[in-house]
Amino acid sequence: MAIQTTNTFIYNYGTYTQPYFRLVLHMPANGQQTSVDTFMYSSHEAYTSGSGHITCLPYYVTSSVIPTSTTGSNVMNKYLYAVSEEVKSNLLTPMSPSSSFEIVGIPS
Repeated sequence: MAIQTTNTFIYNYGTYTQPYFRLVLHMPANGQQTSVDTFMYSSHEAYTSGSGHITCLPYYVTSSVIPTSTTGSNVMNKYLYAVSEEVKSNLLTPMSPSSSFEIVGIPS
């Protein structure tokens, strides 16, 4: 599961053109928060070729914000899509509010 930036993304005083974010979820220990490691790559090609990531942004998604119905072809995909939406909103505010993103890698 991943998030593809469709324009520029501003991070740490740098501007990146269409970076790719790979999301790695960790099972919540207490059932309340899902820990998500968000690895930022310069592009999808950089990720697939095995290049190193630029940074890893940690996020915690609270279970109470997960909607009961969302895009996705089954229960797991609905959950992954909802977590990705939450991470996407965290990337927008306050980091790079002028960026736009597309969730990729989850069947909807």
